[in-house]
Amino acid sequence: MNDQPVYDHGQPLAPVVEVTADNLQSEVLEASQQIPVLLDIWAEWCEPCKVQLPILMKLVEAYQGKFRLAKLNAEDADPRTQQLAQQLMAQLQVRSIPTLVLIHQGQPVKILTGLQKESDLRDLLDELTMSPADRVQQQIDQLIEAGQPEQALALLQQILTQEPGNAALQVLQAKLLLQLGRIDDARQVINALPDDAPGAEQPKAKLAFLDMAQGIDARLVVEEKLASDDTDLEARYQLAVHQVLADEDEAAYENLLLIVRKDRGFREDGARLLMLKMFEQKGATDPVVRRYRNRLFSLMH
Repeated sequence: MNDQPVYDHGQPLAPVVEVTADNLQSEVLEASQQIPVLLDIWAEWCEPCKVQLPILMKLVEAYQGKFRLAKLNAEDADPRTQQLAQQLMAQLQVRSIPTLVLIHQGQPVKILTGLQKESDLRDLLDELTMSPADRVQQQIDQLIEAGQPEQALALLQQILTQEPGNAALQVLQAKLLLQLGRIDDARQVINALPDDAPGAEQPKAKLAFLDMAQGIDARLVVEEKLASDDTDLEARYQLAVHQVLADEDEAAYENLLLIVRKDRGFREDGARLLMLKMFEQKGATDPVVRRYRNRLFSLMH
């Protein structure tokens, strides 16, 4: 899904290119047949252009080759390139810079003049660059945030009837089932995933966490128990497991550290062992892992 597009001759398509009178056809119009191209018409004297450039470069980094930034200097040293910029602005009926032109499949689909907000540019790029799985994930996230997880699952399962072999959507289904506490259903989906399913490591790791802490209550029940008795270590342990499943890693670490501090023998050292399992899954280079590994070490010694 994030693979970098290539030209027909097999060379990688660079995410940023300087536009000249000689390469407009190949580097902008032809390239836009593969991925959207954001043409930036700018000049050295233009202060808004200078402010906008870091925003554009941030987007280039964030989108990982899903679009190309093509920069056209309206006052380039080559008079032919200057003339090209003037001709394009006349054709587009714009008179000021910076001007951004989003080009897709050889045609301009959006023209923007003046300094643009990063959020607005992201919305524009998302319309053309988001994969089907990305769009489903976005809709699911919106439903979950609105407190409608069952509706999110229903949407996903409806799409899977149309794309039963879509491994990326199956991974999303497994994640959502885990989040809803439907462990057996999630296990069935995970076991049926192909070995090379993208992103399958995360739900598999979460299922392993659940296997370490079988028989936990629903999150709402656990939170109610802690609200009435914050010394209930079993409820705190179960809350930490729920937090792992919801990607609330730092909150989970804090709860597990508190348990280790209060009672090292709880669940046969289960809180420390769960932390070690989290460290293993996240990787030693993760800065959060390093911080909490050091805190756990200090606590133990």
